[in-house]
Amino acid sequence: MKKLCTILILLMMLISISSIAIADDEAGEDNQEEQDQGNLDSETEVEIEVMSNPLGAEIRLLQLQKALLKNILKGEMVVDVLEDLGFDNDNITELRDILTKMKELNDTIDDLLDEGMEELSSNESAQIFVENKTLAKNLTKQFREKLIETLNEMELNQLRQRIKDLVDEQLESLAKYIQNRIRQFNRNQLYRLYGLIGDADNPYIAEYLSGEITLGQAKLQINKIINNMTKEKRFLIFSEIKEENLKKKINAEAFIDQMHGKGKGKGKKGLI
Repeated sequence: MKKLCTILILLMMLISISSIAIADDEAGEDNQEEQDQGNLDSETEVEIEVMSNPLGAEIRLLQLQKALLKNILKGEMVVDVLEDLGFDNDNITELRDILTKMKELNDTIDDLLDEGMEELSSNESAQIFVENKTLAKNLTKQFREKLIETLNEMELNQLRQRIKDLVDEQLESLAKYIQNRIRQFNRNQLYRLYGLIGDADNPYIAEYLSGEITLGQAKLQINKIINNMTKEKRFLIFSEIKEENLKKKINAEAFIDQMHGKGKGKGKKGLI
């Protein structure tokens, strides 16, 4: 029974630690763009939980900008192909108008990133993110619906294959920058966690930042250290981490409640 309680505490600790950091591969969060959104409230709640931290807020805006830029690049390529194929000018004009609004939104996000998120409260950062994300989703939905009116499924599939590699290549630099910012965010979180267990000089922190080890390996090392502590010490650390995660979750849920009634974007992430 005692052993079972110890295992349960360690399992809860692992889950709690995992929720503090941002996944290493989250810079590629828009890879599932052909899938439905699911529960938008749940999706947004998870995204804004890290936005109490200015670096976390910056990462969320960068990820939003990457998804938006990907859709802009796709949209421009789509319009160019349609023009080459001699499609109706009215349809192309409408698509270009939507692209113009997307570019204006990207400029707005650029300005926000240039100004920095340090002076904003977590609620202000979250509101900026959600409002811009909603606008981006709505514009993407408009473009996609217009495109579906213009092309049949076979033509859409041909376009997807034609532009995918070109878009990924152009976004590679931004994806790497986002990955570096995520690593910095997680490094800060790991430093705090290692400090909490009395091992702030652990070399795993620098090794994670340099890419020598994964986030999973760094967290596994934390759990090994905790496993050698007394049950009382483990419980104290778990309680502190759990309390912080709970506060983030409550704040995120409260923000979602405030946003209800202001309109939420629906549809799919991808253009084509």
